[in-house]
Amino acid sequence: MTELAGSQPRRVSYPLPLSRPIATWVLLGLILAAFAVEQLAGGSTQTDVLVRLGAKVTPLIAGGQYWRLLTSMFLHIGLAHLVFNGYALVAVGTDLERILGWRKFLVIYLLCGLLGSLVSYALSPNLAAGASGAIFGVIGALAAFFALHRERLGAWGRSRLANIAFLITINLFFGFTQKGIDNYAHLGGLLSGLALGWALAPRYAVDPVALRVVDRNHLGRYWPALLLAVASLVGGTALATVLQRDSAQGHLWRAQAAIDREAWDEAVPDLEQALAGDLAPTAASQAYFYLGLARNRLGQGPLAADAYESSLDLQPNEPAAHWNLALTYLGLERHADAKAQFEAYLKLEPDKASKVQPYLDQLRTLPP
Repeated sequence: MTELAGSQPRRVSYPLPLSRPIATWVLLGLILAAFAVEQLAGGSTQTDVLVRLGAKVTPLIAGGQYWRLLTSMFLHIGLAHLVFNGYALVAVGTDLERILGWRKFLVIYLLCGLLGSLVSYALSPNLAAGASGAIFGVIGALAAFFALHRERLGAWGRSRLANIAFLITINLFFGFTQKGIDNYAHLGGLLSGLALGWALAPRYAVDPVALRVVDRNHLGRYWPALLLAVASLVGGTALATVLQRDSAQGHLWRAQAAIDREAWDEAVPDLEQALAGDLAPTAASQAYFYLGLARNRLGQGPLAADAYESSLDLQPNEPAAHWNLALTYLGLERHADAKAQFEAYLKLEPDKASKVQPYLDQLRTLPP
């Protein structure tokens, strides 16, 4: 082979095929429209509004309202939540959509959002809403792209990958250390985004005829990843539903719904099941209080007194429990105990003297 004198190998660069972002802006428009509906319905921070419009409410999903896994992705709790997620969607969404095109981008956004909602549904009993699961999925997919092409994209690609890793770390740390953040949805979205991003990321090659970069990664190559994601979504939802239907929080939620309907006999078994489970002290105190209400309405005074006493053991400074227990003791003719509870109530609510004084006056005329 003859070598030409003075010849040097040359590095040739070709521009990547990029798309114009469309779906990102459509999604942002839907999120803004949903927030406007929240405000018109009574406010985005109102629990009843969020429940009515489709927030993630674990017991309701377990009861068959699976559509909440999707609708919760478009609702936000407060203006700051909306602004933060809206900015993040535009910042990372437009980048990923330019790389993948609107179809792949939308598939990743929706599947990661749903899988994030699923992880939250399976592991957290708290009401939740927001696009952050889907946005973490987009971040994960972007990380997968730069990891896959870190050599071809050179120093710029490696720098972008490092920046994305830092962004993920900071956001997860913030989520684990601050209250009220649904980090389960973040983790579910992120992990599914990494997996789907790796599967759907372009596999670039140079077309020697057209002298341009083309993507060789088509549906025929990555359809098993999509099938696995859908199967995980369906199977995971079924498994989570089996677990959540018999959870303490699920029983407590159904009991509250029965109490709202004044179906006291229906509320009692669910409250007892909830209290037999793993409830936080605040929730357990609430459950005992509701059980006292139900027992009183069913004419079971001694059992009602036991329930209110248990509620106060967990939360001694709850005025409503002191008041209801005082009335229950009065009905049971436990006058000394009733007087002590009225006085405890008055100590917590000193401005309610006119409400309490007639009972104290009556008790002075009765035997202990």
